[in-house]
Amino acid sequence: MEFKTVATVKKDDDGKRCDRIFRIVLGEMPLSRIYREIRSGFLRINGRRTKQDARVAEGDTVDVAAPLMEFVHTQEPKKTVPTINRGAFQKRIIYEDDNILILNKKKGELVHPDGKSGSFTTLDRIVKDYLGFSREDSIAFAPGPLHRLDRNTSGMIAFGKTAQGARDFSMALQNRETRKCYIALLDGTLSQQAMWHDRLLRDNNANYSQILPLKSTQGDEVITIATPFLCSNGLTLAQVEIKTGRTHQIRAQASYHKHPLTGDLKYHGSPNDSGYYLHSCCIIADGKAYTGMPGQDFITDISILMCCSKNKVISAIENTIASFAGETHQSSNICKNSPYSVIETS
Repeated sequence: MEFKTVATVKKDDDGKRCDRIFRIVLGEMPLSRIYREIRSGFLRINGRRTKQDARVAEGDTVDVAAPLMEFVHTQEPKKTVPTINRGAFQKRIIYEDDNILILNKKKGELVHPDGKSGSFTTLDRIVKDYLGFSREDSIAFAPGPLHRLDRNTSGMIAFGKTAQGARDFSMALQNRETRKCYIALLDGTLSQQAMWHDRLLRDNNANYSQILPLKSTQGDEVITIATPFLCSNGLTLAQVEIKTGRTHQIRAQASYHKHPLTGDLKYHGSPNDSGYYLHSCCIIADGKAYTGMPGQDFITDISILMCCSKNKVISAIENTIASFAGETHQSSNICKNSPYSVIETS
């Protein structure tokens, strides 16, 4: 039987199960048949028989029997995004190393396709274009977002550039070894820090999250800490830290506890033409605090709605981010010179 080498295992594929590698390489072949062909010896690693749960290593060859070559997936040439301005995009980068990329997401920007907005270029697609990604870099791994931000939430979002970077960051999130802070404009006057500890029941079809009492047997546990730092004109600008990460967690819990996000009509916030204001301003992970100020539109709108000067809003946000980052003096100085910073935490 003649065999052809159709792929070579790359660094980012190291340690993957061989059935996953074959599933990607063979495109439309049903998984049940892939398992059958592995057992029959028609799908091999390094020219030798293998088992479906065997792990591949960098440099291994993926070999397919000649009669099965019709199933081998042929990747279309990578499509570039003609609208990307690399210079402008680089200004949005907060931090980048060999494994992860942290950048500033704009309000209204889709992170990944939602199946409805086909005319929009998603941030996921732009990042892949920026990285010059193609399937030649990996069989089973593609750079992608490591957590979610709603379309109308702005601020920091992390992307994995390598499988190792994605694994490490995702594991830190799962083990609650990271801290994430947001700036939110809330209806009403929140007079003191509040810890919201509830359960969240998600309805994906309706794209809606319902909050239930903690004693409920339904839904997932959610914990959010809201700390007010500027109150004016019946509104509160608050630092919001999430201890869990569920879809619409902040929006749903804020509404349930009688302080919905201003402009968030889905969750009963007061009307506002520009929608709600929620900005991811700080991520603490691996001994570093990644910080980013909201944009000028955010600050201008907040100052108008709260009847405060822009300088007062900026100062309040800077001090809040600096305090959360853990090194108030250093962080505050950096924030005044640049909208983004990376700070070594103690």
